[in-house]
Amino acid sequence: LCDCCGWNDVPIVGDIGILASKDPIAIDQAAVDLVNQAHGNPLSELGDRHNEADKFRVLFPQIDWTLQLAYGETIGLGSRNYELIRIG
Repeated sequence: LCDCCGWNDVPIVGDIGILASKDPIAIDQAAVDLVNQAHGNPLSELGDRHNEADKFRVLFPQIDWTLQLAYGETIGLGSRNYELIRIG
């Protein structure tokens, strides 16, 4: 769920920061990568599987989230390649 909901559950990872891009596919890929690289919260729904490489697949094993980004790239919405520039 989105962290904007007031009734949301425990976050699966800590704050990954704020991302900005003109490319919607690149920003989504970067966000997924940052979440998957972060230490998972064992108190979240990840539980004992908080160290898995793909945290989204742990929570939703029946959904292949990569298809959406691949299709967006195929139809020209953007690119899954990105350069992450950390500031501050």
